[in-house]
Amino acid sequence: TTIIENGVDLPNANTIVVIDSDRLGISQLYQLKGRVGRSSRLAYAYFTYKAHKVMSDNASARLRAIMEFTELGSGYKLAMRDLEIRGAGNVLGAEQHGHMDKVGYELYSKLLKEELTGESQTVAELDIRVNAYIPEGYIESAAGRLDSYKQIAEIATVEDYKRVYASLRDTYGALPIAVENLLVIAALKSYAAKFNVKKISLIKGVGSLEFSTLETLGDKRLQAAMDKHAQNVRLNMSAAPVVEFFGFKDNRILMAEMTKFLKFATTFARL
Repeated sequence: TTIIENGVDLPNANTIVVIDSDRLGISQLYQLKGRVGRSSRLAYAYFTYKAHKVMSDNASARLRAIMEFTELGSGYKLAMRDLEIRGAGNVLGAEQHGHMDKVGYELYSKLLKEELTGESQTVAELDIRVNAYIPEGYIESAAGRLDSYKQIAEIATVEDYKRVYASLRDTYGALPIAVENLLVIAALKSYAAKFNVKKISLIKGVGSLEFSTLETLGDKRLQAAMDKHAQNVRLNMSAAPVVEFFGFKDNRILMAEMTKFLKFATTFARL
């Protein structure tokens, strides 16, 4: 850190050895690594720690991150990983506590947006019995998976879904079923938030949207959507106001139909 603060620049230096690197933060490690390889010479950065030392989980995570993100322009990705490791804290205040990895990037981004804009939407509870994730075999780079999760978290419409789908396909090849499921769920959650859906379920070929109050079902937009999809939609008022979807053997088709239902209701509001 003294080297960095003093601005010492040795363009011809091609090797740096850092002792007890487990004691340094990600930004310090990244800055130190940047002291070599500043010209055309191939450079080497050695981050060492004492043999047989038991490091903390955070220290191990920092060293793994600095080894993982080596390509040009990795600063932003390292900053995101540092945020996960250290915790986001109170972004708008003096307190520094809380951990983004405990709530996930998507929820953290949502909470931050609400804090900045004052807008709030219901986050539907999910009970969907399908695999929905990005396999390491599909996107090997952790940075690539993080970027892709970020894109998926920002899906708000079917058009966004198609755009992200095409982007992943063009970059990484045909999407595994688990990734397709993840994209559909992202779009479904986004449309559900517009109607304050309390819970989204998909169990044994039956999908359901649970609403917090009976009055919500009186929304003309939802009534229009139920009329249009009457053949595969029914009301279940046994425990809570629920719209059920049935008659679909494939879960992906079922989720797509639930998304179309909510999209139609959203579009109907503009008619």
